[in-house]
Amino acid sequence: MTVPVVLDYLLSHLGFFAVLPVLPVLLERFEPAGGAVFVGVALFAFNFAVRGASLFVSSLLHRADVRVAMAFGLLMAAAGFAVLPVAPGAAGIVAALLLAGTGISTNGLMARVYVALSLETVARNTVFSTVQIAVNVSAALGPVVANLMLDNALDTLLLLAVAGMYVLAAAAVLVLVPRGVRPDDGDVRPPLRWGLLRAVVADPHVRRVSLITAAGGFLYAQFFSAVALQVAQVTDDPAWRAGIFTANAVLVVALQVPVTAYCARRLGAGTPPTVFLLVGVGIFAAAFALMGVTGAVVAGVLGAVAVFSLAETFFTPMVNTAFSVIPGDRPVVELFNLRQVAATAGESVGAFTGGALFLTAAAHGARPLYWGALAVFGVLAVLFHLFTPAQEG
Repeated sequence: MTVPVVLDYLLSHLGFFAVLPVLPVLLERFEPAGGAVFVGVALFAFNFAVRGASLFVSSLLHRADVRVAMAFGLLMAAAGFAVLPVAPGAAGIVAALLLAGTGISTNGLMARVYVALSLETVARNTVFSTVQIAVNVSAALGPVVANLMLDNALDTLLLLAVAGMYVLAAAAVLVLVPRGVRPDDGDVRPPLRWGLLRAVVADPHVRRVSLITAAGGFLYAQFFSAVALQVAQVTDDPAWRAGIFTANAVLVVALQVPVTAYCARRLGAGTPPTVFLLVGVGIFAAAFALMGVTGAVVAGVLGAVAVFSLAETFFTPMVNTAFSVIPGDRPVVELFNLRQVAATAGESVGAFTGGALFLTAAAHGARPLYWGALAVFGVLAVLFHLFTPAQEG
């Protein structure tokens, strides 16, 4: 069952990472009169849809065939990217991004559900880590293509190629994922909808994991917003721009295997997943502190990206694991919807900040101050949870 999920992520994220590192630049090209606020709002909308759109159809997805829902989501994403170059004005651009993001959200949720339904805790983390490697193989290749095409003003061709990768992923899912797997099999009740927000506040297990995930998601979202814009401002060489993002992906692939092995041993010995989430947040903070000091030159950006890559290997796969082991009788769709609430809050706000506020800071010569503020935020988030008693079983 690992093969279709990994292939889904490999193909779809080849398209995803061909557009994500250059999306802030594309937004400025497509709507030059929009300014920093438009870039921030568009990035917020896309990230909100990618992380949270599936929340609004959770009851439907709870009863849906996993295979059909994954493929339908991939085709929605393909349609959104295909129409983006001809979308009319700011509203049309945001609508196309919302469509693409909703499809990505639907596919991602159902793929995680498929893994959670099929495997126990340690094996789940191994699969999620394998997916992380597949994603970063795509992330190593996508930016190279994107920056070369962007440099030659092939914006429309780039987005059509991205749409094509999502169509291929949908075809793979339809062929490889078995029929008849449904999230509601064996669940005692349907997933909560708006009651999720109450659970985030009232349940100590959910609250702790959600707060850490939101903080880490806020910092992670800077990579394809503020970091992408910093790279574009530091160098106009397409090879260097692509190389920085490819270096991130290659480092994640190289580091993920030993980090996963270490985490698997510690999880088997009883270490809570939140410990590794906090490690990731702390390393994110270190990466942004380094960016504030050295980020005015390409070598400095590369150093900060290397540290950021290590943070990803701890944080990203463990988010899925941490939510999948929250105790209680929650349906699996509800567990991953809780994940979506936290990720949506953190990454959407992070994307807006990394677009609108970073551009504002850069216009006033305050880029180091922006990176320093991010580092302080990460350190405070870690310290808060270190001195808050854990509520996990």
